[in-house]
Amino acid sequence: MKSWYWTFMIIFMTFTLVLGMSWYVEYDHTQNTIEMAAKRALMSTMAAYVDEWDFEIYDVLQHFEADFKDLALRDLEYQIALTGFIKEPLFMQVEILAVNKSKLRGLMIHVQEAMIEELKE
Repeated sequence: MKSWYWTFMIIFMTFTLVLGMSWYVEYDHTQNTIEMAAKRALMSTMAAYVDEWDFEIYDVLQHFEADFKDLALRDLEYQIALTGFIKEPLFMQVEILAVNKSKLRGLMIHVQEAMIEELKE
């Protein structure tokens, strides 16, 4: 009887460990994908506005959001905030909160990225 009990416990613990590790791998992959999408959207936005003079902060934020949503995962809800902005030299700092509200996978990822224009003189 003891052997059945120990076998069941080992199988249960292995199953729990595999599920936990698969959730961690999914979380890590999702966070990495969001960070890379944020960096690429920042690079694209900086390249678009680095030589411009007549633009507003809202134009920059809309351009970033459009680029980010093209690159980011579709099944998450995003809240994007521009937390830092300087026009000359061009500097942007964005904060992104990604939430998956499904009952099985309650992911909540917070990413903060910044980029500044390189001055060449």
